[in-house]
Amino acid sequence: MKLTTSQLQKQLLLPQLIRTMELLELSQAELKELIEEEVLSNPVLETIKKDRINKIRTKKTLSSNFDREAFLENLSTSDVTLKRILFEQINLLNWSEREKYIAELIISSLDENGFLQKKEDGKVTPVNPVELISTLDITLEEFENVREKIKLLSPMGIGCYNVYEYLLFQAKEKYGIQSNEYKILSLYSDLLKKKQYETIAKKMKVKLEDVKKAIENISNFNISPVDFVNTHIEYLIPDAIVKVDNNKIELKLNEENIPELKINTEYINLYENLKNNSEKKFLKENIDRAKILIENLQSRKEILYKVILKIIEKQKDFFIKGTSLVPLKLKDVATELNIHESTVSRVIKNKYIQTNKGIFPLKYFFSGSSGGEGVSKNSVKELIKEIIENEDKNNPLNDDVIVNILRKKNIKISRRTVAKYRKELNIPPAHIRKNSL
Repeated sequence: MKLTTSQLQKQLLLPQLIRTMELLELSQAELKELIEEEVLSNPVLETIKKDRINKIRTKKTLSSNFDREAFLENLSTSDVTLKRILFEQINLLNWSEREKYIAELIISSLDENGFLQKKEDGKVTPVNPVELISTLDITLEEFENVREKIKLLSPMGIGCYNVYEYLLFQAKEKYGIQSNEYKILSLYSDLLKKKQYETIAKKMKVKLEDVKKAIENISNFNISPVDFVNTHIEYLIPDAIVKVDNNKIELKLNEENIPELKINTEYINLYENLKNNSEKKFLKENIDRAKILIENLQSRKEILYKVILKIIEKQKDFFIKGTSLVPLKLKDVATELNIHESTVSRVIKNKYIQTNKGIFPLKYFFSGSSGGEGVSKNSVKELIKEIIENEDKNNPLNDDVIVNILRKKNIKISRRTVAKYRKELNIPPAHIRKNSL
């Protein structure tokens, strides 16, 4: 009898477990779409209205011609727009009221491509920040500091003044300021427009093929932070928000875009009073389906939270001190949480977290070690990039010197590995860096 009961429980639980695993793989956008489809197809399901989170009082010292309340009202009632997406992210971050106010001013001034541009007399020109803040109690320094923070939101690069600044931003973020890509854009943009590649190569004292490769990389950059698909904006929604305050880490799941479900009690009462067997069966099936979906969504939420919390625990120095990542494998998290490795893999698929450094995919925090205990390959590459960016430009560091610097930090890797990582970062060797100055 016990065996039969156990087998029956497994038969009942297995489909539900499989469904939970399937839900874990979904991104926020996919999950929202699935829930909306379920609500439409299941009459007993209904969504719970969430309180509006965008209501923030305006400080009197910041009052101006900028109608903040009208701006917020527009955000709350309009369809999904770039401005609302950005504002929702800001609300989830630990920004001061003043920073939020300045951010709203910047966001309200963006054009449809995410740039701080305006159109006058048929011409598109960058917004003049001095004019924008002339009637406000805001300094230019405050304005630019907030703008730099906005550029790290999703989609990254929002708030650039024009396409050129956005291209530079991508080159810096992807290849670093010492890369050929960044130097070509920052120093030789006029020659680039004229396609004088040989002249660029001579001035940079690099091979023509290196210049062509860099230009090919630049050609793959986006020309706008916003990609329109069927007039809708595609964007990354962070699945969680990580805030650091006085060396304390706070983790909060971002559920603002996920509809919360409940079962309409009227249908429960109707089911109990129905006499017609076919109608009763129909309601029973829908009520059971609704219950299972709600339970699965709760299980998804709990697993997601536990896995992200464990990742943060393992990489806490990265979040608190900004130090390098430590080696972390899926198996490490799975073992400590007593779940299967494939479950962790599902959790981190297409999931992102918002931090004070920007938005990161969860996969970013997993990598193998690379010399020295407790140092990840990604962290070593970032460290090499940082060392080179801070070097004496008149006396660039060769790979042997970088090896010694890393050893002092208890990171023991070979010169060949340094050279390999440097190439992966698109950073030329020391003699070329010196000649290109």
